[in-house]
Amino acid sequence: MGSNRVRKQQRQEAKSSRTYEKTHTETVKQKYGFNGTREDYGYKSFNLSPAQKRCVEVIENNTITFIEALAGAGKSLCALHYATTEYLTDPTKRIIVVRTPMEATVHDKVGFLPSELKDKLEPHFASSKMLLESLLTPGKVEADLGGKHQRIQFLIPNFILGATIDNAILIIDEAQTLHPMIMKLLLERIGENTKCIVLGDPSQVYSSSKDRQGMRDAIHRFFNIDGNTVKNPIFENIGYFKFDIEHCMRSDIVKSVLKAYSKDFNSK
Repeated sequence: MGSNRVRKQQRQEAKSSRTYEKTHTETVKQKYGFNGTREDYGYKSFNLSPAQKRCVEVIENNTITFIEALAGAGKSLCALHYATTEYLTDPTKRIIVVRTPMEATVHDKVGFLPSELKDKLEPHFASSKMLLESLLTPGKVEADLGGKHQRIQFLIPNFILGATIDNAILIIDEAQTLHPMIMKLLLERIGENTKCIVLGDPSQVYSSSKDRQGMRDAIHRFFNIDGNTVKNPIFENIGYFKFDIEHCMRSDIVKSVLKAYSKDFNSK
Protein backbone atom coordinates (compact mmCIF):
# COMPACT_ATOMS: atom_id res chain seq x y z
CA MET A 1 0.00 0.00 0.00
CA GLY A 2 2.80 2.38 0.90
CA SER A 3 4.52 1.85 -2.47
CA ASN A 4 1.23 2.59 -4.28
CA ARG A 5 0.91 5.92 -2.46
CA VAL A 6 4.51 6.80 -3.41
CA ARG A 7 3.89 5.99 -7.08
CA LYS A 8 0.67 8.01 -7.05
CA GLN A 9 2.47 10.96 -5.49
CA GLN A 10 5.25 10.69 -8.08
CA ARG A 11 2.69 10.71 -10.91
CA GLN A 12 1.01 13.77 -9.44
CA GLU A 13 4.34 15.57 -9.09
CA ALA A 14 5.29 14.70 -12.67
CA LYS A 15 1.94 15.96 -13.93
CA SER A 16 2.33 19.14 -11.92
CA SER A 17 5.82 19.67 -13.33
CA ARG A 18 4.59 19.21 -16.92
CA THR A 19 1.75 21.65 -16.27
CA TYR A 20 4.21 24.21 -14.90
CA GLU A 21 6.57 23.82 -17.87
CA LYS A 22 3.68 24.23 -20.32
CA THR A 23 2.40 27.31 -18.49
CA HIS A 24 5.90 28.79 -18.32
CA THR A 25 6.45 28.17 -22.03
CA GLU A 26 3.14 29.80 -22.95
CA THR A 27 3.96 32.78 -20.74
CA VAL A 28 7.29 33.24 -22.50
CA LYS A 29 5.60 33.03 -25.88
CA GLN A 30 2.98 35.62 -24.96
CA LYS A 31 5.42 37.99 -23.27
CA TYR A 32 8.14 37.92 -25.91
CA GLY A 33 6.35 36.82 -29.07
CA PHE A 34 8.54 33.77 -29.52
CA ASN A 35 7.16 30.49 -30.84
CA GLY A 36 10.26 28.37 -30.21
CA THR A 37 11.22 27.49 -33.77
CA ARG A 38 14.65 28.04 -35.28
CA GLU A 39 13.14 30.35 -37.90
CA ASP A 40 12.65 32.93 -35.15
CA TYR A 41 16.33 33.07 -34.25
CA GLY A 42 18.25 36.02 -35.63
CA TYR A 43 21.59 34.26 -36.15
CA LYS A 44 20.38 33.07 -39.56
CA SER A 45 20.18 36.67 -40.80
CA PHE A 46 23.82 37.42 -39.95
CA ASN A 47 26.23 37.08 -42.86
CA LEU A 48 29.73 36.68 -41.53
CA SER A 49 32.53 38.34 -43.49
CA PRO A 50 35.27 36.13 -45.02
CA ALA A 51 37.59 37.08 -42.14
CA GLN A 52 34.92 36.25 -39.58
CA LYS A 53 34.30 32.89 -41.22
CA ARG A 54 38.02 32.09 -41.00
CA CYS A 55 37.92 33.10 -37.35
CA VAL A 56 35.00 30.75 -36.66
CA GLU A 57 36.92 27.92 -38.33
CA VAL A 58 39.80 28.49 -35.90
CA ILE A 59 37.33 28.33 -33.00
CA GLU A 60 35.83 25.11 -34.32
CA ASN A 61 39.22 23.42 -34.61
CA ASN A 62 40.60 24.31 -31.17
CA THR A 63 39.70 24.05 -27.51
CA ILE A 64 41.10 27.49 -26.62
CA THR A 65 41.13 30.30 -29.17
CA PHE A 66 42.69 33.71 -28.67
CA ILE A 67 41.19 36.45 -30.84
CA GLU A 68 42.83 39.85 -31.09
CA ALA A 69 41.19 42.76 -32.85
CA LEU A 70 40.81 46.50 -32.71
CA ALA A 71 37.36 48.04 -32.32
CA GLY A 72 34.62 47.18 -34.80
CA ALA A 73 36.07 44.06 -36.41
CA GLY A 74 33.33 41.82 -35.02
CA LYS A 75 35.33 39.56 -32.72
CA SER A 76 32.46 39.42 -30.21
CA LEU A 77 30.02 38.61 -33.00
CA CYS A 78 32.22 35.71 -34.13
CA ALA A 79 32.41 34.27 -30.64
CA LEU A 80 28.71 34.66 -29.88
CA HIS A 81 27.63 33.48 -33.36
CA TYR A 82 29.59 30.27 -32.86
CA ALA A 83 28.30 29.94 -29.30
CA THR A 84 24.71 30.41 -30.49
CA THR A 85 24.87 27.67 -33.10
CA GLU A 86 26.35 25.24 -30.55
CA TYR A 87 23.81 26.32 -27.95
CA LEU A 88 20.88 25.61 -30.26
CA THR A 89 22.30 22.31 -31.46
CA ASP A 90 22.99 20.89 -27.99
CA PRO A 91 20.33 21.54 -25.31
CA THR A 92 22.89 20.83 -22.56
CA LYS A 93 25.31 23.48 -23.78
CA ARG A 94 25.67 26.77 -21.88
CA ILE A 95 26.95 30.19 -22.91
CA ILE A 96 29.07 31.84 -20.22
CA VAL A 97 30.48 35.32 -20.77
CA VAL A 98 33.12 36.44 -18.27
CA ARG A 99 34.33 40.00 -18.02
CA THR A 100 35.98 42.02 -15.30
CA PRO A 101 34.26 45.36 -14.60
CA MET A 102 36.64 48.18 -15.38
CA GLU A 103 36.44 51.96 -15.25
CA ALA A 104 37.91 53.85 -18.19
CA THR A 105 41.31 54.66 -16.66
CA VAL A 106 42.04 56.57 -13.47
CA HIS A 107 41.03 59.78 -15.25
CA ASP A 108 37.36 58.77 -15.58
CA LYS A 109 36.40 57.10 -12.32
CA VAL A 110 32.68 57.24 -11.57
CA GLY A 111 32.98 56.47 -7.87
CA PHE A 112 30.43 54.62 -5.76
CA LEU A 113 27.27 53.45 -7.48
CA PRO A 114 24.15 52.56 -5.49
CA SER A 115 21.83 49.59 -6.13
CA GLU A 116 22.34 45.82 -6.26
CA LEU A 117 25.39 44.05 -7.68
CA LYS A 118 23.36 42.83 -10.67
CA ASP A 119 22.43 46.41 -11.57
CA LYS A 120 26.03 47.57 -11.22
CA LEU A 121 27.36 44.83 -13.48
CA GLU A 122 24.65 44.99 -16.15
CA PRO A 123 26.21 47.90 -18.11
CA HIS A 124 29.46 45.95 -18.51
CA PHE A 125 27.63 43.10 -20.26
CA ALA A 126 25.12 45.23 -22.20
CA SER A 127 26.86 44.88 -25.58
CA SER A 128 27.17 41.08 -25.29
CA LYS A 129 23.55 40.79 -24.22
CA MET A 130 22.36 42.93 -27.13
CA LEU A 131 24.30 40.77 -29.57
CA LEU A 132 22.84 37.60 -28.08
CA GLU A 133 19.35 39.07 -28.32
CA SER A 134 20.00 39.73 -32.01
CA LEU A 135 21.36 36.25 -32.60
CA LEU A 136 18.56 34.54 -30.66
CA THR A 137 15.59 36.63 -29.54
CA PRO A 138 15.16 38.91 -26.52
CA GLY A 139 12.68 36.41 -25.11
CA LYS A 140 14.99 33.43 -25.48
CA VAL A 141 17.83 35.30 -23.77
CA GLU A 142 15.63 36.49 -20.89
CA ALA A 143 14.10 33.04 -20.42
CA ASP A 144 17.47 31.29 -20.27
CA LEU A 145 19.10 33.94 -18.11
CA GLY A 146 16.50 33.42 -15.41
CA GLY A 147 15.43 29.87 -16.14
CA LYS A 148 15.92 26.82 -13.98
CA HIS A 149 19.16 25.79 -15.69
CA GLN A 150 20.52 29.30 -16.40
CA ARG A 151 21.95 28.28 -19.75
CA ILE A 152 23.11 31.85 -20.39
CA GLN A 153 25.28 33.48 -17.74
CA PHE A 154 27.16 36.76 -17.45
CA LEU A 155 29.78 36.50 -14.70
CA ILE A 156 32.74 38.36 -13.27
CA PRO A 157 35.91 36.35 -12.50
CA ASN A 158 35.22 36.29 -8.75
CA PHE A 159 32.04 34.24 -9.34
CA ILE A 160 33.67 31.58 -11.45
CA LEU A 161 36.95 30.80 -9.68
CA GLY A 162 36.96 27.36 -8.08
CA ALA A 163 34.35 25.90 -10.45
CA THR A 164 34.83 23.41 -13.28
CA ILE A 165 32.94 24.44 -16.41
CA ASP A 166 31.61 21.50 -18.42
CA ASN A 167 29.42 21.57 -21.56
CA ALA A 168 29.83 25.26 -22.26
CA ILE A 169 31.15 27.92 -24.55
CA LEU A 170 33.23 30.07 -22.21
CA ILE A 171 33.89 33.55 -23.59
CA ILE A 172 36.46 35.66 -21.76
CA ASP A 173 35.79 39.20 -22.95
CA GLU A 174 38.08 42.25 -22.71
CA ALA A 175 40.89 39.88 -21.74
CA GLN A 176 43.50 42.61 -22.09
CA THR A 177 42.19 44.09 -18.82
CA LEU A 178 42.81 40.92 -16.80
CA HIS A 179 45.74 40.28 -14.50
CA PRO A 180 47.79 37.34 -15.85
CA MET A 181 47.06 35.28 -12.74
CA ILE A 182 43.31 35.78 -13.18
CA MET A 183 43.66 34.68 -16.81
CA LYS A 184 45.44 31.52 -15.64
CA LEU A 185 42.75 30.78 -13.06
CA LEU A 186 39.98 31.27 -15.64
CA LEU A 187 41.63 28.98 -18.19
CA GLU A 188 41.96 26.34 -15.47
CA ARG A 189 38.15 26.23 -15.23
CA ILE A 190 37.79 24.55 -18.65
CA GLY A 191 36.14 21.14 -18.24
CA GLU A 192 34.78 18.41 -20.48
CA ASN A 193 33.08 19.39 -23.73
CA THR A 194 33.90 23.06 -23.22
CA LYS A 195 35.50 25.51 -25.60
CA CYS A 196 37.07 28.75 -24.43
CA ILE A 197 37.23 31.88 -26.60
CA VAL A 198 39.48 34.68 -25.33
CA LEU A 199 38.72 38.11 -26.79
CA GLY A 200 40.99 41.12 -26.48
CA ASP A 201 41.93 44.46 -27.96
CA PRO A 202 45.57 45.26 -27.16
CA SER A 203 44.94 48.98 -27.69
CA GLN A 204 42.21 49.19 -25.05
CA VAL A 205 43.94 48.76 -21.71
CA TYR A 206 41.69 50.90 -19.53
CA SER A 207 43.75 50.65 -16.38
CA SER A 208 46.93 52.60 -15.68
CA SER A 209 48.26 49.51 -13.94
CA LYS A 210 50.85 47.78 -16.13
CA ASP A 211 50.12 44.38 -14.57
CA ARG A 212 46.76 44.11 -16.36
CA GLN A 213 48.09 42.53 -19.53
CA GLY A 214 46.53 39.08 -19.23
CA MET A 215 45.89 38.68 -22.95
CA ARG A 216 49.41 39.58 -24.02
CA ASP A 217 50.95 37.46 -21.27
CA ALA A 218 48.87 34.40 -22.26
CA ILE A 219 49.72 34.72 -25.96
CA HIS A 220 53.43 34.76 -25.13
CA ARG A 221 52.97 31.62 -23.05
CA PHE A 222 50.98 29.64 -25.63
CA PHE A 223 52.63 30.70 -28.89
CA ASN A 224 56.03 31.22 -30.42
CA ILE A 225 56.48 34.95 -31.06
CA ASP A 226 58.65 36.52 -33.75
CA GLY A 227 58.86 40.24 -33.03
CA ASN A 228 55.23 41.36 -32.98
CA THR A 229 54.02 38.37 -35.00
CA VAL A 230 52.31 35.40 -33.37
CA LYS A 231 53.63 32.21 -34.92
CA ASN A 232 52.70 28.56 -34.34
CA PRO A 233 51.20 27.38 -31.04
CA ILE A 234 53.42 25.64 -28.51
CA PHE A 235 50.63 23.28 -27.41
CA GLU A 236 47.91 21.32 -29.21
CA ASN A 237 44.31 22.54 -29.48
CA ILE A 238 45.31 26.19 -29.04
CA GLY A 239 44.27 28.60 -31.78
CA TYR A 240 44.89 32.25 -32.61
CA PHE A 241 43.24 34.71 -34.96
CA LYS A 242 43.90 38.40 -35.48
CA PHE A 243 41.68 40.90 -37.24
CA ASP A 244 43.48 43.78 -39.00
CA ILE A 245 42.34 47.40 -39.09
CA GLU A 246 40.95 46.84 -42.59
CA HIS A 247 38.57 44.26 -41.13
CA CYS A 248 36.82 47.00 -39.15
CA MET A 249 33.14 47.00 -40.13
CA ARG A 250 32.40 50.49 -38.90
CA SER A 251 32.77 53.69 -40.94
CA ASP A 252 35.90 54.67 -42.83
CA ILE A 253 36.51 57.47 -40.34
CA VAL A 254 36.74 54.88 -37.55
CA LYS A 255 39.41 53.08 -39.57
CA SER A 256 41.31 56.37 -39.75
CA VAL A 257 40.98 56.78 -35.98
CA LEU A 258 42.29 53.25 -35.41
CA LYS A 259 45.24 53.85 -37.72
CA ALA A 260 46.08 57.14 -36.01
CA TYR A 261 46.06 55.67 -32.53
CA SER A 262 47.69 52.39 -33.48
CA LYS A 263 50.85 54.35 -34.38
CA ASP A 264 51.04 55.69 -30.82
CA PHE A 265 50.27 52.30 -29.40
CA ASN A 266 52.84 50.44 -31.48
CA SER A 267 55.55 52.96 -30.71
CA LYS A 268 55.22 52.46 -26.94
